[in-house]
Amino acid sequence: MVERKPDGRFACELVINGDVRADAPAALGRKLFEEGAASEVVPVYVAQPAPGRRAGDLVEVATLVVTSAGTLVAVIDTIRGWLTGQRNSPSGSSTSGSASSGNGTGAAGGTGGVTSITVIMGDDRVEIIQPSTAAEERLVEAFVRRHSPS
Repeated sequence: MVERKPDGRFACELVINGDVRADAPAALGRKLFEEGAASEVVPVYVAQPAPGRRAGDLVEVATLVVTSAGTLVAVIDTIRGWLTGQRNSPSGSSTSGSASSGNGTGAAGGTGGVTSITVIMGDDRVEIIQPSTAAEERLVEAFVRRHSPS
């Protein structure tokens, strides 16, 4: 369940979109911890792997449930930084060992990999792309205002 907790923490879902490599959810989770944006990250897989198979073999759309005592802005800024790093890293263009969504989508600039991350809080969602557009900036600001404590 995605909600604001009584102790001030909040939880949200992050859906990783595109041609998601098996290691992408763990890499984003590590980045959220390193940046102090998350206190807990739990991966949610499409299905349970068969005995002896890696969970990453099943990822078509990867989802992380993130709990944070920080701010939603910190989570979104970390996502943006991670997306930028994915676009700029040589491994971001590699498809070896990746789980393909089968739809042929790729990131801006033809690098392949993760194209965006959707942040979901309850029934509300916003998609983060990098580089962001002015329209996306306005949508993200409105999303943050709606989900920030008064």
